[in-house]
Amino acid sequence: MDPYDVLAPVHEIAARDLALARLRREAPIQWDEPNQWWLLTRHADIREVSRHPEAFSSEPKGPWHVAEHRFSMQAMDGPAHLRNRNIVSRGFTPRMVALLSKRARRYAEEAVDALAGRSSGDFVTDLAVPVPLRIIADMLGVADGDFDRFRRLTDAVVGGTNPEAGAGGLAEAAPMIAELMEYFGKKAEERRAEPRDDMLSKIIAASDEGVLEGLPGASGDGLAGFSNDEVKSMAFFLLIAGNETTRNGISQGMLALLQHPDERARLASRPELWETAADEILRWTSPVRAMRRVALHDVTLGHQRIRAGESVVMVYASANRDERVFEEPDRFKLDRHPNPHLALGFGPHYCLGANLAKMEIQATLACILERLPSLRLAPGSEPVFMRSALIDGIDSMPVEW
Repeated sequence: MDPYDVLAPVHEIAARDLALARLRREAPIQWDEPNQWWLLTRHADIREVSRHPEAFSSEPKGPWHVAEHRFSMQAMDGPAHLRNRNIVSRGFTPRMVALLSKRARRYAEEAVDALAGRSSGDFVTDLAVPVPLRIIADMLGVADGDFDRFRRLTDAVVGGTNPEAGAGGLAEAAPMIAELMEYFGKKAEERRAEPRDDMLSKIIAASDEGVLEGLPGASGDGLAGFSNDEVKSMAFFLLIAGNETTRNGISQGMLALLQHPDERARLASRPELWETAADEILRWTSPVRAMRRVALHDVTLGHQRIRAGESVVMVYASANRDERVFEEPDRFKLDRHPNPHLALGFGPHYCLGANLAKMEIQATLACILERLPSLRLAPGSEPVFMRSALIDGIDSMPVEW
């Protein structure tokens, strides 16, 4: 089976899920010769790889879709990953998320207000994009209101992972990446001169004040401070991770609610279901389709010998439908509990913004269910799915109300 049959987005999600189910049954750890990687489809195997960075590294040491490069702390292990995570975690505390929840609801309300006098639009552009993009822009302290520019740039970066585009997709995205990096470089210089109450200022201050020196490996090996390039890289990563994945969770979540009207009605009438609903939306949609690791030494995984230097690709979209873990995995069930999904990763690389992402999904969709209760797919239209080997998202979804 061609791995891209399950990695590449398809219009028929059911067909993809059938292919993944077949792999889980017949070849849960499958070697793909043309792409030189192992494809992992079972929850247990993906969890095992995720919790052992000493055996399976996140650093760029092997093939990964169309690009192979260091992408901030997502592609780091050990002391480098720890110091990045230590600093960034200060922006994702429960207190910070609680403070941002009111702002997220306000941004969702303003997005709906902007539709006054209209009866149709594009769900992604009009309703899914504004909340996560404005929140991460606020956290970073970047230009509020320049959302068309940021969406264009971040979409171009994600578009570079289109398996059909090959190296050309990354080449097309390169000028956009350069533009973003230049922008964040200027912002970093401004924050060093005049700090503000934002994440860029916190990153720079923590580094300059030596907060990182106590971390393992941070003494005498050049890890004690952040360079301007590192600050730019971190801001770039946060913009992509804090915007693209969450807005795709929102848009895919709305599509799931439209396709499951009984669950939508239950959620609209029983807001207490939000205690579990956001996690079920994440399990069902798996906004990040897959991630890569590379074996640092020979290791046995699920009776399969994996050699040092070989890559494994963890397919979260499959793990989150694993019959061995989830009862009725192909049922969208908003009160599902427990729900040990891997949509936000697992182990040392578990998503720092997990609580923020779930809060933004809840704030946005709850507002839409209240304010636009008749929202539906526009007659004769279909969602346009993103062409990406990494992100399971929607580029456009015409709706009316």
